[in-house]
Amino acid sequence: MQAAYSNPASDGIPPIDPQTVREAISPQITPWKQMNVERGDSLAALFDRAGLSPKEWIAVLDIGERTAPLEHLQPGDRIQIRKTPDGRLSALRYDLDQVDTLAVTRSGDDLQAEILQLHSETRRMTATGRVEGSLAQSLAQADVPAAVATQLDHIYRYRADLSRHMHEGDRFSVIYEAEYADNERVAAGDVIAASIVTDGEEIQAFRAIDAEGDAAYYDADGQPFQPSLSRHPVAYERISSPFDPNRLHPILHVRRPHNGVDMAADRGTPIHAAGEGTVTFVGRKRGYGRVVQIDHFDGFSTRYGHMARFASKLHDGEHVDEGDIIGYVGATGEATGPHLHFEIRKDDVPHDPLTMPLPEGKPLSKTRLAAFDRRIRPLATRLDAVPGMPPTLFAANAGAKTHADCTKASGVNAALALAPADALKKHSLGDLFCRISSDDSA
Repeated sequence: MQAAYSNPASDGIPPIDPQTVREAISPQITPWKQMNVERGDSLAALFDRAGLSPKEWIAVLDIGERTAPLEHLQPGDRIQIRKTPDGRLSALRYDLDQVDTLAVTRSGDDLQAEILQLHSETRRMTATGRVEGSLAQSLAQADVPAAVATQLDHIYRYRADLSRHMHEGDRFSVIYEAEYADNERVAAGDVIAASIVTDGEEIQAFRAIDAEGDAAYYDADGQPFQPSLSRHPVAYERISSPFDPNRLHPILHVRRPHNGVDMAADRGTPIHAAGEGTVTFVGRKRGYGRVVQIDHFDGFSTRYGHMARFASKLHDGEHVDEGDIIGYVGATGEATGPHLHFEIRKDDVPHDPLTMPLPEGKPLSKTRLAAFDRRIRPLATRLDAVPGMPPTLFAANAGAKTHADCTKASGVNAALALAPADALKKHSLGDLFCRISSDDSA
């Protein structure tokens, strides 16, 4: 007689999943434990406090580039850890920033790492206002990120000293990109366009990509803000000695022309070429110590003295571009401390690098100027918005980009214009603005 077997599912009872049974009878993975990074902490110290063996943190760092940030933990950082029943690392989470999270997980005996990205989008925002107090205070009051205020100062430094030239009642307007996640701003992006009105003069700046693929700022006529030579080839703390044709030498105690400016900086700070040109000298030269000389164009040349060392393989005749590292700050030659001695010469005659007129940068070519003009028209219109408006989403040129799936809805501009409420109900901001190009090419 055969035994009768019934199918549990046919009796109205769901079948038993073997995996569910195994998980029910096996020890559970521990709950997440948050570890706060304190002064002097390393990944090894955190793992030790969590009861994990040294081979666990070594295995994490051995994963490679993705886990490299764990070697540079800072006080205040937080790491979340889970352990397996036998005391090994099961999973780790570490917020790299407000959008990206490093996730390490175990699969058998192997650890794997990936970067999890919160759904975010780049919005193009506009803020306008009048100066009350300082420009920095007024920008902050208009909810403009500090990073954007710093960019404005950098953009305008060749046309106006914003910290000194702006007065009560002067106007500002700026269009910038910002990263948003869960409808909150998590990061600031590039300034796209700006307008400063001071002493009755409006100075507009527009971001564009030049023929070489580099981003730069131009006025409405396509003339660059940045000259062909930089006055600041090093990140310095202060001017320790100005340009002075009759300076008393601090070491020799004799009157001797000081043909440049001394920029005090920490030893080892990178020194950059002030402009495109050809290296004509690399070596030692009397009081200059280790010095580099570069010929540029139209009789302009620059000198960089007292270097600790030169950039690797830098040699006479080498072509350099503006910003290339050519050496590092030191105190060689006749120097009382680490600094860069920087000179700009015209036809071999030295001039004060901080005040001399500098050669203009390359304007946009005629072939690129027409496209540039078409692109900046709506930007210029937006810059003329009423002062005092809170930051608003610049829908006409939003250029929003998402870091998750991006729906490119057709006809979205028409939907916004005809029925904005319905459009917002049917689409996310990412849907509404993904289709608009953020290309700044001129």
